[in-house]
Amino acid sequence: MQEPQTRSDDTHILEKCREIELLSRKLYLFFADFYADDADIKALWIKTADEEQHHADQFTLALKMKKSLGATLSIDVQKVVFVVGELEKLIKRCEANPPKLVDALSIAIKLENYLADLHLVCVASFEDQSFKNMFSAMMAADQQHIACLEDALNSINSTK
Repeated sequence: MQEPQTRSDDTHILEKCREIELLSRKLYLFFADFYADDADIKALWIKTADEEQHHADQFTLALKMKKSLGATLSIDVQKVVFVVGELEKLIKRCEANPPKLVDALSIAIKLENYLADLHLVCVASFEDQSFKNMFSAMMAADQQHIACLEDALNSINSTK
């Protein structure tokens, strides 16, 4: 019996998904530095960046285990490549012209919602229950990120 293997596109998609997580981390660390005057906000950005690193590490693990994954990802590789490029442009724009805190939080909420959808596709793609569980945990973390970011945004908006 032959071991299931991911297609080369699946490997490329997983690599790009890991890159998206690392780029998200980079953006959040930039925001942590830029908004460092507010200790609570800085801590929120750092916590979120740390979670993105954790997610990137999970994609790294998935890539190392790819021969036994038994996954067929239903994400278009071009879409994932496009998202990487858009995220790189977003980081450059933010570095060149840092957004107001409310805008930075809105950007992060939109990004986290996108990542939650991406992780949902991954859950559905893996045959192995342990990998399904790993990506389900990522989705739960995404929802927690979104809730924390939304709480911060609502707190700022309620003080206006």
